Amino acid sequence: MDKPDLLVKPSRNHIEKMERVLVGYWGSDNWDAELCPVLDKPWNRNNKYLKFDYISNSHLKREIKYFFAKRLLERSWNIRSAWRGHIVKPLISFMDNKYPNITSFIDVPRDTLLKDYKKYLINKGKPLRKNNLKSNSDWVRFFLTLYDFLFDFYDEREETDKDVWNINNLNIEYNEVSTARILSFERVPVHFKQMLKKYIKECLIIHQTLSWGSIRNHLTVINRFLTFLTIRHPGWKDITKLSREDILEYIFFLRSTPMGGVSNNKSFYEGHSPSANHVYTGIQYIKRFVTYLQRFEWLEAPVTSASKLFIKEDLPRLSWREERDKIKYIPDEIWEQVINNIDKLPSKYIPILIILEASGFRISDVLSLKIDCLLKKEDGYWLVGDQGKVKYKSHKVPVSDEVAKVIKAQQSLIMDIASKETNPNNYLFPTLSGSRVRKPISSVSLSRNLNDFAVKCGITDRNGILFYFNNHAFRHRYGVNLINNGMKLLHVQKLMAHASPEMTLVYAKIHDNTLRKEWEKTRDLGAIRLDDKGKVVFADLNEQAEQNGLELEWIRHNMDSIRLDHGFCVKSPKLHCDFLSQTLEPPCIKNNCRSFHVDQTFLPYYEEQIEKIESDIEIYRKSGRTRSIEIIQPKLSRYKEIVNGLKIEDGIFGLSKVRREYTDKEREEVKTDGQ
Repeated sequence: MDKPDLLVKPSRNHIEKMERVLVGYWGSDNWDAELCPVLDKPWNRNNKYLKFDYISNSHLKREIKYFFAKRLLERSWNIRSAWRGHIVKPLISFMDNKYPNITSFIDVPRDTLLKDYKKYLINKGKPLRKNNLKSNSDWVRFFLTLYDFLFDFYDEREETDKDVWNINNLNIEYNEVSTARILSFERVPVHFKQMLKKYIKECLIIHQTLSWGSIRNHLTVINRFLTFLTIRHPGWKDITKLSREDILEYIFFLRSTPMGGVSNNKSFYEGHSPSANHVYTGIQYIKRFVTYLQRFEWLEAPVTSASKLFIKEDLPRLSWREERDKIKYIPDEIWEQVINNIDKLPSKYIPILIILEASGFRISDVLSLKIDCLLKKEDGYWLVGDQGKVKYKSHKVPVSDEVAKVIKAQQSLIMDIASKETNPNNYLFPTLSGSRVRKPISSVSLSRNLNDFAVKCGITDRNGILFYFNNHAFRHRYGVNLINNGMKLLHVQKLMAHASPEMTLVYAKIHDNTLRKEWEKTRDLGAIRLDDKGKVVFADLNEQAEQNGLELEWIRHNMDSIRLDHGFCVKSPKLHCDFLSQTLEPPCIKNNCRSFHVDQTFLPYYEEQIEKIESDIEIYRKSGRTRSIEIIQPKLSRYKEIVNGLKIEDGIFGLSKVRREYTDKEREEVKTDGQ
């Protein structure tokens, strides 16, 4: 934290600004909850009054009352959270004893005041940490929040001159779904701090070449590098003498130093040892930083060119593309468990989850949807929303009537419970109170609740391992499903607003891998086919492969092209079909074609055809058209035989896409044609 006694002082203007707020109800020393201007529902608690009359120091009383009033007026606190006078009294008692004559809390440096106050709390038997020891106690947290609020209020410097930048004060676009609002330079080595601030300012605010999320990562990586240089070269005040040897030592440092940090997905860090991606990023960001300084001829820039400081061999062989190909998505068996237990998920997250799975939108784009995001057209409903990452405005994807009903219900709910004050931006999923009021629900909140939900409901993968949810995995599920359902890559790219086809190709690769697994899992099962006499027989895949030399790879890669309305034609396109010109009825069935196969996925087609034929026969019977019945009866019998054959054994369904039959003569013809 900056030294407040050197940089920031309360002025008369600040005092007047506070006093303009502290009038009427807010000017009183005893606030009646039932008369509070921001009371949203009848008060039903015993502690009716929030009192400040015991505070003898009028300067501190004004600051505390102003702090409470602003929190309530801005809706970052609700009245029930604010009516906790017990968290204020120990602080006032401490100030009266230790600093009775100060005119502001910030007259004493933050760290000094915090240290003294913690000693006081210990002596009074009050804890410094909560029971879980992971967060500060209410007394410590209140002090930190109050002090930082006042310091920020009194500090009138440009935001970029401070050591801590708040995104709300930078006048740039950012993703409000994120909870990260602070950029801190407090731990940057003092000699390099201004250089790094200037670089971050130009990239984030002036050139806007890096987003808020990216710049936070860049700050972390560059600060680690500058801290490394400070230890290696304690006397350096710039990086003009940076050498190739320094870079090699830094790379060794990256590869040998644990990454640190934690993750709910324990296997991700694998003991926190540096991943290839960690090393790759650590080098690339520094190279970008050095190149930038040299390009614009900064005085602090290294004399040796970036091209000599960094070489391509520095980067690890495992690139981000290979990491990306290990993409995680939500498989069907996990989604089924989610749906079966969805009533156990907190209700406000249910519509978010459904839209996330049904739209393919990134989580930030789902949470940023506006109330009017649903569009009704002649062909059905469309979800409309901006794609922040690629800067696409009003991107549209089709949604089902069921999903549209969920969206309509959420629209009605928000219009009933939200106001212009609590939801001025008309978000579909707004936060209506607390520190994030007027912003969307955070993605972190959804992720935390999803994984609590997974533990509560015992959601596990095929190996019985507890499933860890990643919000972005739902988008990947959407993309994989589109590919699995036969949509062309170009259409998937457009529907998912991919800036390039590279990401879309990853889904195609997943599709191939999934297809191979299904192929291996089900290759021993069969479907049915027609023998030379037209009789329905069961077909075993292994036997056909051995006896007839099936070209399984060809079929696996041409499934869409061999599927007909009534079955699969697995004849090679190099071979002539003698029945192609016959169109009065399916010639494959009529002529007992051995290359024709049917599996259980075609049951609806045959059942519908049987129902239609039986209806026609009834009409013919009533009109006395016996000849028409004689002509159509064999077709009905054949269709019923196929249906009965498909239903005879369980487990015969959708698995015969991999059959291909040749006679010996035909095999020779294929070989001849291919030469």
